[in-house]
Amino acid sequence: MLSVNQFLRLISVPAVVAAFLIASQVSGAGVFHVASPQIIAGE
Repeated sequence: MLSVNQFLRLISVPAVVAAFLIASQVSGAGVFHVASPQIIAGE
């Protein structure tokens, strides 16, 4: 069985990634929306 420390460690990794993705979407949503048409047009 997983110990509590291992369990918390496994949960904290995706939690940090999810928090980073949410923060980047909230703060950088305009950047992504502006950059994506340029990337699509360049291809």
